[in-house]
Amino acid sequence: MKRNNSLNWIVSGLLVFLASCSDFEAINKNPNSPEKVPTQSLIAYVERSIVDEIRSTNLSIGRSDLYVQWLANNTYTDADRYYWISSNGNDSWKNLYLAQSNLDEIIRLNVDEATKAQAAQNGDNNNQIAVARILKVFTYQVMTDTWGDIPYSSFGGSNATFDAGKADQGVIYAQYAKQELIYADLLKELKEASDQLNTGSSAFASGDAIYKGNALKWKKFANSLSLRIANRVRSKLNEADNRIKEILANPAQYPIFESNDDNALLAFETNAPNQAPFYKATTLANRNDYAVSNVFVDFLQGKKAVFPVQDPRLSVYAQPNSKGNYVGQYYGMDMFTASLVSPDSVSKPGAAFYKSDYKEVLMEYAEVQFILSEYKNWDQQHYLNGIRASMQKWGISNTAVDSYLQSAPPASQETVLTQKWVALFMQGNEGWAEYRRTGYPNFLIKAGDIVWKGTVNGQPVTKTFEPIGISSVPSRLLYPNNEVQLNSAQYQKAVAQQGGDQLDTKVWWNK
Repeated sequence: MKRNNSLNWIVSGLLVFLASCSDFEAINKNPNSPEKVPTQSLIAYVERSIVDEIRSTNLSIGRSDLYVQWLANNTYTDADRYYWISSNGNDSWKNLYLAQSNLDEIIRLNVDEATKAQAAQNGDNNNQIAVARILKVFTYQVMTDTWGDIPYSSFGGSNATFDAGKADQGVIYAQYAKQELIYADLLKELKEASDQLNTGSSAFASGDAIYKGNALKWKKFANSLSLRIANRVRSKLNEADNRIKEILANPAQYPIFESNDDNALLAFETNAPNQAPFYKATTLANRNDYAVSNVFVDFLQGKKAVFPVQDPRLSVYAQPNSKGNYVGQYYGMDMFTASLVSPDSVSKPGAAFYKSDYKEVLMEYAEVQFILSEYKNWDQQHYLNGIRASMQKWGISNTAVDSYLQSAPPASQETVLTQKWVALFMQGNEGWAEYRRTGYPNFLIKAGDIVWKGTVNGQPVTKTFEPIGISSVPSRLLYPNNEVQLNSAQYQKAVAQQGGDQLDTKVWWNK
């Protein structure tokens, strides 16, 4: 497997890479842990850990879900107003790089002559490698969309060499790759992974909670994910547009999602510690402060001019308040004003999202249809397919779907991207990235907009949206302060390369 020498490999903020032959081997052995973890255990753990972190309070529930105004906070409203400190990202950065390390270990076990036969007992070696590469791409895309330039590596080809470093060479400080290089390599990795998959064999006999080892489903995910990535940067990378054309011209070789049956979903469990992220962040944490925003509820009720018809997903996405009405939490209020609104008077997210065994979405058929509508100059049929797929996923009746589609305005940049925003509900990383890329929906509350009118101490009061520190939706998150402290030289190079380490510093694809 050929190493990408332009990009350095990392597991967490700062790493010391040690060769297996080093003097550290003995002290690094844990007598109570197995020397080699089987691939079925690794894939089960890493799938859950990736989704758990991406949909955590740090990255989604208390951040990107708020930034695109699906949710609003009725207690700790600073996050709605973009307040962020660099220490907030430490755990997410560390955990996502540890997940990458586990995926690299799956690859190593399936390549190393000493372990590949044992690994093959859990599925075709090449298929396991391909799945690991797909999950690496999925994770890296979220990370680079979140921070911009990041430490990155990929593995390509069939002869892997793990040349991460040797102990006698000392500490290796993780360098940051430019996002432009990362995106180009993500597309390359997905194409090679798709070609590597043998759909006649299982990917994993056990452990794979996303597709139960179905190699064809993984191939469809790889190519659908390629469409997501390529669509985001096709105005900047020629290879991105070429990749879309290649996929669409060769459906037998590069199949994509064809229905909701192909959706990439990870079902969590009812037993600790494997419950869904939102369940842990609310029910287990005894928190009642996340509500559906008034922006989102108003849209679903048909109060926005772009779609003046009630959306049947309202009863799925939101719960009635204590009086049986759908009322959104005012978005962007200061903490004092928010305290004047009773949490029982506003709508919480739908009951499905509070389930401990909720199925988190990595990517779904509806999104693919909206991508294709955009790529084909706002194609009407793909647009309608996307709306229908989203509604059917949530169990909306065909009668209700048909009625809504008959009232839907025709496909356009505004309508397609707005419906994509609706379908992506609670997939915060993708919703935030798409808003930054497109500016849709264009009715989100902005700085200076009136967010609340009421009476305080007998006096009429009008409150406007006042972000903290910046004036608009964050363009990225700050690098974790562990990087600033422990990887200072490379951090400074990254900041000089990308621009200031600020919330409003745009990432490459958004400049």
